Amino acid sequence: MAKRIILLCAPALMVLWAMPAFAQDKPSPAGDIAGVKKELQELRAMFKAQSEAHKTEIDRLNRKIDDLEKSRASGKSQPSGEDELAGVMGKMLEDAGGRENSDGWFSVGRAIQNFNPEISVVGDFVGHYDSREGGELDDQWLFRELEIGISGSIDPHARVDIFLGIHKSHEHDEDHDERAPGEHAHGAHYDLHIEEAYLTLLDLPWDLQAKAGKFRAKFGQANTRHLHALPWVEYPLAVRNYFGSEGLAGEGASVSWLVPNPWDKYIELTCESLYNDDANMFAGHEADDFVHLAHLKTFHDLTADSTLEVGFSGATAPNDHGHGRRRTWIEGLDVTYKWRHPQKGLYKSFTWQSEVLAAQKELADRRENTVGLYTAVDYQFARQWAAGGRYDYSQWPENENLHENAWSVYLTFLQSEFCSWRLAYQYSRRNFDVDGAPEDHQVFLQLIFGLGAHPAHKY
Repeated sequence: MAKRIILLCAPALMVLWAMPAFAQDKPSPAGDIAGVKKELQELRAMFKAQSEAHKTEIDRLNRKIDDLEKSRASGKSQPSGEDELAGVMGKMLEDAGGRENSDGWFSVGRAIQNFNPEISVVGDFVGHYDSREGGELDDQWLFRELEIGISGSIDPHARVDIFLGIHKSHEHDEDHDERAPGEHAHGAHYDLHIEEAYLTLLDLPWDLQAKAGKFRAKFGQANTRHLHALPWVEYPLAVRNYFGSEGLAGEGASVSWLVPNPWDKYIELTCESLYNDDANMFAGHEADDFVHLAHLKTFHDLTADSTLEVGFSGATAPNDHGHGRRRTWIEGLDVTYKWRHPQKGLYKSFTWQSEVLAAQKELADRRENTVGLYTAVDYQFARQWAAGGRYDYSQWPENENLHENAWSVYLTFLQSEFCSWRLAYQYSRRNFDVDGAPEDHQVFLQLIFGLGAHPAHKY
């Protein structure tokens, strides 16, 4: 509505602006009525032409709005932003092809590769208190990780994403009294490791997309995200117990396919093969086989302001040093509902996310069938504030008689797009003792800050 008012008022504003200009550039002598009439006729003609042009533009926009409303009512999908971007890129490449030199196509590829990559830095700083002594994170301030991201297109067909993590390692010398004379205590230091580094092929035929390198496995929802990208301070218990403190990731290859279907819905099937170095459920570094994984995701627009995503995951690999003599199977179901206020999207939103994992692990003398799950809600009640909670349950992967529960709540302050603070409390209870205690209370204060053009996180 505001845009239409501006379009209608624009000619009048131009007339008001033009009248003094005509008065200054062509001053009419007193009594020159014919000159004044001529100027008025010119202004009327200009005003009429501009009014007709704006009326034509308004009619075009109204027709486009009507077409969009009819398409939404009939359920027909509109071209996505990715399709429009692909069209623009195709036009640019077509224009470039008409001006290519004797090197042909490769000159265009070199030109694209010369573009500056996107470089980002993200810091994850945590303060922690634990009622149980001796935990991995125990009553300390910890710069948990500094992540460096480098991403960019290397040619029209592929892009590269690299994420390097710098994190604190354990102390070398904890007992300083026993070191030899003249020997210096090293204390804590920081290690550099590759979190992800992979190449993605973007335009394969049959709606395929592939990547190769090191990446996070596409199992469920929480496992696919970096730690600082979660709405919580730590991964859920089920993810940590089944896949380790950093989740399931590794070197391998992945292929994704947009499945055509008569319902015109978003259905994506992903198949991955990873090096089997996860020691929690699989064989670890001594493995002599691969982890084979499949993930099926469907996405539904429930209303104009709410969506539902459902995913099914499955993975299997040997958990010994042989080729499948003893294997582990893991299945997962994830459901994510999101709502965002259509007029107040920056201020109001709600997310409900849940996952269930089931594992069957063959051991030397028995077979363990275990379950893990979590359910979490996140409510953004103001532009810079969000609150939420999560419930965790997980059995121990190698002993179905051992299990633990956790309840957590948190409050997040979004200082800006590049900085956020989170205060969290978690109560955990187990049917077994850890460091002599069956339960513990934890308090977290987390600071996340970033520099540079960090890639957008998954929806």
